[in-house]
Amino acid sequence: MREVLRQLANLEPGELPVLSAYLDMRSQATGESPAIRSGLIVLKDRVREIEKTLGPRGQALDSFRADVARIERYLADEVASSTQGLAIFACAGRDVFATVQAGVAFENQVSAGPAPDLFQLARLLDEQETAVVALVDSNTARLFVTRVGALEELGGPDDDSVHYRKRSMGGWSQARYQRHIDKHRADFAREAATEIERLAEREGAVRLILAGDEVAITPLQAALSPRVAELMPGSALRVHIRAPRDELAAEIGPVLSRAEADDAAAAADRLVSAVRSDGLGVAGLERTRTALEYGQADVLLLDPEADIGEETRRKLIRLAATTGADVELVENHVPFQQIGGVGALLRYRLDGE
Repeated sequence: MREVLRQLANLEPGELPVLSAYLDMRSQATGESPAIRSGLIVLKDRVREIEKTLGPRGQALDSFRADVARIERYLADEVASSTQGLAIFACAGRDVFATVQAGVAFENQVSAGPAPDLFQLARLLDEQETAVVALVDSNTARLFVTRVGALEELGGPDDDSVHYRKRSMGGWSQARYQRHIDKHRADFAREAATEIERLAEREGAVRLILAGDEVAITPLQAALSPRVAELMPGSALRVHIRAPRDELAAEIGPVLSRAEADDAAAAADRLVSAVRSDGLGVAGLERTRTALEYGQADVLLLDPEADIGEETRRKLIRLAATTGADVELVENHVPFQQIGGVGALLRYRLDGE
């Protein structure tokens, strides 16, 4: 999805309108329409309104109508039933058509302008970072990955070769039997840890959540490398190994939200400290915009409620995406609000600054 954001950000503003649609695709049960989706209603209404602004004829109108037709085909044929949020960016006259299907809803918004509106897409990237989730017991590991808010199960190691029933002990002493169990658990923990680390590397995960039985989690944590263990935002969760995916998603959602909020607050703390010490940080609209234009910014920090106007906010996000800067949305951080709610952590300073 970062590549989608980057490609859209690199699209130079033009005369033909780029349609940006963020849709809430959750079913809203009502007596008359049990599967109504508010996003589709908003899309239909806004498309009519926007079309009226494009005049009776011309290239802009032709492009827009082609966009609407393509979107209708896409909605009919290609949207998964599990999609909670859908983002669409289209401009037929400039050969632009990009979509993102998310596991969380967007705020309904449909607009047309010279460049894509990327704010909600940047917010999704910031708030729904990729995480690996391992649900384990002593001989089973169910592995999951979260992508743009959706939790997907990918399988995992499963070892049923050892049974712990007393009747299988034979002539073993209790001590030998316990050592056998402990060795099996340790061996399986190392196997599960290896699979978790492979998955985390492959997915570029920034979080790891362990859940399941405490007896299994303790050796698993010990088997993880320090680099991967550091991805855990807190203690393991107690979830049954056979829990359905939706139940697991409900358990991990608050954990991931807290971790993201903590990261945002920590980034704002670093920025405030850097501004105070004249270090690698700038605050305020103009200095932040300049840092982005020169490619100095490593992280753009924004309070969604900052008084900078929607168009300015869009331009800042576009600059961040085109220069490889991350976007961190920071809410309810008073010191950051006091310096304007706009700033950037810098990669370097220019000579003379």
